[in-house]
Amino acid sequence: MNLNSLGELGNRLLSTIIVSALIIVLLVIASVAGVRFSLSANIKGQQALDSIEGSAIDLFKALVDQETGQRGYSLTNDETFLEPYYQGTKQFSQNSKELIQKTEKFPALNKKAKKLIERGQHWQNHYGKHLVESTERGEQPSVRLLNEEKETLDDFRNQANSFSKKIEDQRSVVRNTMRTRINLTLTALVVTLIMIIFINLWINYRLLKSVIKPIIELSSCVKSYAEHDFSKDTPTYRKKDELFELIKNVGRMRTELSMSIHSLKLKVHYDELTGLYNRRYFNEFIVNEWEAAKKKSENFSLILFDIDHYKNFNDTYGHLAGDECLRKISECLQPYNQEPSHFIARYGGEEFAVLLLQRTEREALFMAEEIRKAILNLKIPHKTSPISNYVTVSIGVASVVPTGEMMPNDIISAADQALYYSKENGRNQVTQYANSVI
Repeated sequence: MNLNSLGELGNRLLSTIIVSALIIVLLVIASVAGVRFSLSANIKGQQALDSIEGSAIDLFKALVDQETGQRGYSLTNDETFLEPYYQGTKQFSQNSKELIQKTEKFPALNKKAKKLIERGQHWQNHYGKHLVESTERGEQPSVRLLNEEKETLDDFRNQANSFSKKIEDQRSVVRNTMRTRINLTLTALVVTLIMIIFINLWINYRLLKSVIKPIIELSSCVKSYAEHDFSKDTPTYRKKDELFELIKNVGRMRTELSMSIHSLKLKVHYDELTGLYNRRYFNEFIVNEWEAAKKKSENFSLILFDIDHYKNFNDTYGHLAGDECLRKISECLQPYNQEPSHFIARYGGEEFAVLLLQRTEREALFMAEEIRKAILNLKIPHKTSPISNYVTVSIGVASVVPTGEMMPNDIISAADQALYYSKENGRNQVTQYANSVI
């Protein structure tokens, strides 16, 4: 292309197109980077809160172990009860340090953690230790002391519950921060793209009336792309000039933006570790499908299951092996993930959900048993499991035809109750919710 033949206006137009294309590309890159950063910050924040929650649970369990050991020793004078008492004391001290360290980046949680630890230490120093020593001396504690000890322990439990709620509040803060950042990033991208589009329209209309029609078509395309509608193709323009270059650049932008948006949707809807749908998308999906099933009076089934003694597995083989275990189970589930009638998601840490549409109770129960056997047949070693040498799962199944005021949470609760019965009755089994009406 001979730039000298374009004249001053042609060169100005070409410069405007190049600058606009560069800004668009940079905006897309910056927006993708900004969204990635927001998602990464949310993931790290949620992981940190998961770790804090785990330490808090361990701290609570440590004090309960102490109280159980102390009470057993006080009632029976059996020194074997002192083992969990002393072990709980040691564990409480270790968990206290971990909890304080992990909550340093969350001032509100740090303050709550210190208060929780303080209440636990108060019980240890003024009641637990005192009652153990009194029993060793053969003394009987007073009713007043026992009442005070119970009040202190109840206060500790209340503090633990309050701390758990504070963690959930902090999770909401982290999520809302992520949403705000992403919304601001996308809004800035859309606004800037629209501004660039209108600037180009104005320049092209004044300088190139003969090509205004393809430019208007191009504007319509870019606007659709900004709204994440990539169904429109870029206009056909065969002249080898600056407009041709612009259309080509927009076509490239369309491809890159489409891929970026698709990638972002995958990150939002899919669990990174297992490749299955995540809990958030599951919650959206079940609401939509529930309403559809209610209108058509169709069967609606839900399978919930989790890995038996998964904490023991992690403690024995390590978290990397635990992640690999989740991946193998997820791969095993893929043949059952037949949309739109079958939908599988990672429901929680080691818990999975299988949503079945237009399937009877018997079909749901049959699939649940197939899943249980398929996972057992993976023969993933689990030497610390008290029920099997291999990894097993406990499963709960619920089926219903949605009617009236019934809500998705009803079938989730029913499947969860069935899962609970499977665990209570020995694990490595399938339980179907018995009531015909939820």
